[in-house]
Amino acid sequence: MFKKFFLIFFLIFQIYSKLEAQNFPIEVSQYEFINYDKNYLEFYGDSSNFEKLYTKIDSLLFLGEGQITIVQIGASHTQADVFSAQVRKRFQNFDYGNNAGRGYVFPYKMMNTNNPYDYYTKHTGNWIVSRNVDGNNTLLGLTGISSTTYDSTATFSVFLRNNDTEIQHSFNRIKLIHTSDTLNFIPTLDLDTALFTRIINFDKGYTEFFLDNYYTKVDFILEKKSPTQNYFSLFGIFLENDEPGFIYHPMGINGASTKSVLQCSFFEQHLKIVNPDLIIIDLGTNDGYTSKFDSVAYETNYTTIIEKIKSVNSDIAIVAFVPNDCYLYKKRANPATATQERILKRISEKQNIAVWNKYEIMGGFNSSLTWYKNLLMTYDRVHFTNAGYQLLGDMFFNAFINSYNFHLEKI
Repeated sequence: MFKKFFLIFFLIFQIYSKLEAQNFPIEVSQYEFINYDKNYLEFYGDSSNFEKLYTKIDSLLFLGEGQITIVQIGASHTQADVFSAQVRKRFQNFDYGNNAGRGYVFPYKMMNTNNPYDYYTKHTGNWIVSRNVDGNNTLLGLTGISSTTYDSTATFSVFLRNNDTEIQHSFNRIKLIHTSDTLNFIPTLDLDTALFTRIINFDKGYTEFFLDNYYTKVDFILEKKSPTQNYFSLFGIFLENDEPGFIYHPMGINGASTKSVLQCSFFEQHLKIVNPDLIIIDLGTNDGYTSKFDSVAYETNYTTIIEKIKSVNSDIAIVAFVPNDCYLYKKRANPATATQERILKRISEKQNIAVWNKYEIMGGFNSSLTWYKNLLMTYDRVHFTNAGYQLLGDMFFNAFINSYNFHLEKI
């Protein structure tokens, strides 16, 4: 009994030593208009799912075992991958050697839209892109986007830039989520077959590749095995490795709302494939970006998304972000955000999820004007500058790790 107690004490001491060595909490820029005292995870119901998550983090940090998978579902704040890139970097640098891979990427260049800066893509052939905001295609999944080709000679490639000196990514595992029927071309790598193993899970809708080494670029080609095969639809590329650590998948579509997410018929199927430990829901700005905000529809849609997630995994930890204060049509502060804040607190109590209150942290109603004047938001006062996103990323990481610290204190 004494040995067990001593081991637990020793492991906890190690974690606290690491926190101190890494100057936790992360130092952030100080502004008098930001409510730093509001920067914590709020629980209005039961928090037991987070205790399960924190116990898994214990195994990672104490014993160097396992991987923690985080999914962020959102809109333009997420597609840009500035906020999420900052959070990913903090998690993967939280303890030395906790980098389990870049995670989800997509060839956004196919639709001539903004792509996260840390990777770029190429493609050949004709591809038809569908998004959950288009309103005319429900054959979408967790990522909210797909790209389809009817050309068996089409190709696509991903190259990791590794431009951030603080974090470098490579992969020796790749997972492609795609359509799965007998009419599909079969994806493979443009690489000597002796250098990888391919496992096709057509019944579940994905293919996995296990590579002989670590890579920073990959080229995909398609195989046509029979005359009946005539198309291929890609939903997402997941670049991972075998190391213990954190994987952070940012899945955002510009303009997405809660209604957009509910149009994705493969949502639950793809959620099973990704199997996250933590889901961050960063939706609501586009729901509220109207002079006639429908609060009932917003609450119903948000609740339905959470119920879909829980139908796949009832133990999953979920954080809902209260939308940031923003301007409506660049003219005036949006009053809908305060209503969304009240709704998310109510949902938190009923659904036992956490809330991170960006609205209150920013300073509440009309605070976006102040953030804009201090170069933390862009002219539209909806989106943030890189400095603003990075500040918020560091603040969320601090809020999460502070919550994890409370868990450690109870051991």
